[in-house]
Amino acid sequence: MKVLVSIDGSKHSVKAIDYLIKHANMFTSKGSSLLVLHVEADAIPPEVTQYIPKKTINEWYADQGKKAVKASVAKLDAAGIKYKLTQKVGHVADTILEEAKASKSDMIVMGSHGHSSLVSLVMGSITTQVLSQAKQPVLIIK
Repeated sequence: MKVLVSIDGSKHSVKAIDYLIKHANMFTSKGSSLLVLHVEADAIPPEVTQYIPKKTINEWYADQGKKAVKASVAKLDAAGIKYKLTQKVGHVADTILEEAKASKSDMIVMGSHGHSSLVSLVMGSITTQVLSQAKQPVLIIK
């Protein structure tokens, strides 16, 4: 089974990693794999990026990414679980879905921030967007 787990540096994504470690037999058998995906939201407006060198922007995104994955990859490493780490910048839900398709993942695992339906409706939830558009099962860890 090919499992894609989306992490964002929150305690909720660390819970998803804890779940996967606890159930490692799900993706450690022969032919199985774990893809750890961190998507940094493309948050710098074009009006700002025109004044900042591209190298500086890329370094900032890389620094943010290192901070976001630190706890999760440390747990996976300590558990001796093999994984592939992919870090991207873009629209988070779209990038998760694109990566799941490109990697031919059988399942997407995500931590949920646990917002109410009303908050998700108003704010738009990454989890909700992925759930509504994913072609494969999505396991939400709360």
